[in-house]
Amino acid sequence: MNKLRTLFVLLLSILCFTAGAQEMLSLQQALEIALKSNYYIQISKNQDAIAANDNSLGNAGMLPSVSLGANTGGSASVNSIHQQYASGLEVNKSGVNSNVINVTPQLNWVLFDGLKMFATHDKLKELQDMGDLNLKISIENTVSKIIDAYFDIARQKQLLGALNEAISIYEERLSIADVKNKIGSGTEADVLQAKVDLNEQKSALLRQRVLIENAKTALNLLLSRDSYTSFEISDSIQITYNPKFEELKSSVLQQNNSLLFAQKNIRVANFAIKEIEAQRLPIVAVSAGYNYARSENSAGFVLLNQSSGYTAGVGISWNLFNGFNVNRMAKDAQINSLNSELMFKDTRNQVESGLVTAYHNFQNALEVLKLEEDNIILAKKNVEINLERFRLGYVTSLQLKDAQQSFLNAESRLVAARYDAKVSETELMRLNGALVK
Repeated sequence: MNKLRTLFVLLLSILCFTAGAQEMLSLQQALEIALKSNYYIQISKNQDAIAANDNSLGNAGMLPSVSLGANTGGSASVNSIHQQYASGLEVNKSGVNSNVINVTPQLNWVLFDGLKMFATHDKLKELQDMGDLNLKISIENTVSKIIDAYFDIARQKQLLGALNEAISIYEERLSIADVKNKIGSGTEADVLQAKVDLNEQKSALLRQRVLIENAKTALNLLLSRDSYTSFEISDSIQITYNPKFEELKSSVLQQNNSLLFAQKNIRVANFAIKEIEAQRLPIVAVSAGYNYARSENSAGFVLLNQSSGYTAGVGISWNLFNGFNVNRMAKDAQINSLNSELMFKDTRNQVESGLVTAYHNFQNALEVLKLEEDNIILAKKNVEINLERFRLGYVTSLQLKDAQQSFLNAESRLVAARYDAKVSETELMRLNGALVK
């Protein structure tokens, strides 16, 4: 018996140590992990890096190109050579070798292309800015999901606490019913019903623990880490963001990243028009080079021929007619620019509509939260009174059960109100560009 007791104490100590060793994860830590590890954010970072890498003078066509051409070769042949010259000289030789070397470095530089290079450079700057904004939008969406998932765990833990509190009340009810039955002032039916109701709450407690573990798994997925990673969080849900609607209406137009992205898209479309219109003007380019050539022959009239020198030139080209393709491309670009403006207007309407909805949801959630905070005090007081009245025999077991269920429902609504307020707060911050700075 003592051995079993010792084993039980040892096992309990191990379980307590394991629970105590779990990582305590704050929201800030979760967000920091996501910024480093979340796959979606990493992909967006890589896309942003590509856009930044593409924004260069060379990619815009502003820098010269330098090429090096070289041709070296040698040959040996067993063929005979037979040459006769006017001077009477005659050459007869077999196995003639010849070597040829030709090296030509060349520089080409477009000085004027109808200002296309400048339009391209400006467009690349806008595309880089769009890459930055796209990264912010990706981070915003991920952060929003993480906040919701994090506080979903807090919500589930609060519900677990509510069930534990309810179970303690149900256990007290069972104890009272059992005592009353033993002294003859109660019935066995009351005891049995109290046991059934208590077991129902214990069953709900087990299911709630599974919901907590599932919520933790969902957060681990967003953090792109091992699903088996164990951690704990505080079950506190605090509301700290409460701006005025008039301020939101003004700031959201300046700070919403989706709107800013749509504005950049309009600028990119306009620069694309300038790129196409530049094709109507001439292109002026300069070139410079150096040529070195050497040829050696072991037989023949010329045994060695070598030349070297610099070259330079200016070239002008002008596409006067190409089947009206420039006109066609210009019209397409103008239509694309119009579509970009329409997309911006649609995005603005969606953002403004989302703002109105989110603000109303947030304000309603705050009002519901205040009501439920007041209501939980009343519900708890009611169950305490009915528990004492049940002890004294003034209320039936069924009436006490109704008070207990009312208290549990009030706690569940309070937890839901806290979570709903937090979700609405997060959405307001996302729309206002306040989640990611």
